[in-house]
Amino acid sequence: MSESPKTRASLILRLRRPGDEVAWAEFVEIYQPLIFRLAQSKGLQEADALDLTQEVMARVAKAIDRFDPNPDRGSFRGWISRITRNLVIEFLRSKHRRQITADDSSIQQLIESVPSPSDSQWFNFEYKRQLLFWAAEKIKDSFQETTWQAFWLSSVDQIDIDSVAKTLNLSKGAVYIARSRVMAKLKKKIEGQLDHPTSLQPGELS
Repeated sequence: MSESPKTRASLILRLRRPGDEVAWAEFVEIYQPLIFRLAQSKGLQEADALDLTQEVMARVAKAIDRFDPNPDRGSFRGWISRITRNLVIEFLRSKHRRQITADDSSIQQLIESVPSPSDSQWFNFEYKRQLLFWAAEKIKDSFQETTWQAFWLSSVDQIDIDSVAKTLNLSKGAVYIARSRVMAKLKKKIEGQLDHPTSLQPGELS
């Protein structure tokens, strides 16, 4: 797994501006589903995962002015993942305090099983995948349906070019061209959210 891409500094700075709804919309669209999936992966039920996700968002909003964007101090993604991890641990402690005795070693075992998302391969992969979903949704309407389907079927669903061409009644060359056009715009959209180029691949959407 390649290094996880970093949130671009300009978005972080925009989040600090009062009333920048566009910046917060971008942040929520990219990070909220990721935090929710992380919470669910730790065994939280949907309602609890939703509550935890909202709490993470609230804490980020309150503390964003204190976040130092200097990369030597850690990444924005790592900061959010630590907030998420701490809240998951708080939830697990609270839940199991009601279910088992305080000296039960399974409490500590359960808490230790929650990985640090900043170092987690799962978190890195899910962050990259969420960026792809977000970017794909943003650019989809700028293409004709057939062009989009040629890209999606061949790149995301990874169906062979011959089958895609037959399904869409296109030549193989047209499928390649359609895929190339969408890939170029998708890459540009993704890299507009990052502070350095990335090697995200559409196949990671599947």
